[in-house]
Amino acid sequence: MCLSKNTDLKVLNLLNILTRKYSFFKLRQTESQHINVDIEQNYLLNLHNKILMSDICLLVGLNPRYEGSNLNLRLRSRFLKGNFKVIQIGSLINLTFSTINISSNTKTLKSLVEGNNLFCQEFVNSSNPILISNAEIFKRKDSFGLANMLNFLTKSINLFSQYSIQNQLNILHPSLNDVGFMNFNNLKAIENKDFKNATGIYFINTSFATSNIKKLLNLKLLNFFQYYTCKNKMLITQNSNLDTKLITHLKKGFNFNNHLHLPNTVFFETSGTYMTTEGNINKVTKIIKPLGQTKDD
Repeated sequence: MCLSKNTDLKVLNLLNILTRKYSFFKLRQTESQHINVDIEQNYLLNLHNKILMSDICLLVGLNPRYEGSNLNLRLRSRFLKGNFKVIQIGSLINLTFSTINISSNTKTLKSLVEGNNLFCQEFVNSSNPILISNAEIFKRKDSFGLANMLNFLTKSINLFSQYSIQNQLNILHPSLNDVGFMNFNNLKAIENKDFKNATGIYFINTSFATSNIKKLLNLKLLNFFQYYTCKNKMLITQNSNLDTKLITHLKKGFNFNNHLHLPNTVFFETSGTYMTTEGNINKVTKIIKPLGQTKDD
């Protein structure tokens, strides 16, 4: 059973009960993320009122205007009050307020950690610097090294910070229930052996446009898994839309004889419970009555 990060907490708990009762069910996610989920602070946005007391903010690989509009409004509000700098490492983007873009290269981040960058003086002279990054960096192959560099930078800033409370790396999650998904369990990403060994695969709210699914499909089309002989497999998809082209490729590539599609409701037709990027529990109520045979998760 392959899940997406938009699955709400109620469905995740039901699936957890199901897998504990029947051990032959295995839960997977579409893409791997190398995040240490032992401590909640490693994957939460722990800001609260820190922005109001800060005078400098470092954004690493982040576009808060589109990935976290609430965060962008808070940064803009603080900037308009004065005595606040926003430094970016990433693409040159317009956040509706003035920022300083120093590079999009990881070597710049390395020079900051080593203390060889001119902008290190900004952090040394600041009272309460804030570091914010994106959860998408944990999908990179070098995510472990990037996370270590960011943690070392946080520790170095804390040594010179004039603020008594220790700063931590803040992680922004652009998806609705990313934090709840990580808080639920550290699921493995779906792999080629799952397609090989499973008698059927159940995709729940999963987009086939993810890089991992496309990679597995392309490898199969290149005869990388040419020794797969198991047949009579079932493919079940549960989604609000039906991608017939990619499903046809999946059926032909991995010998799925049967396909069952379960149409479900869209976001505005569904009630659910989600955990925000700051760790708050939000309940969503449906505002439109679903039509036809669609049902919620």
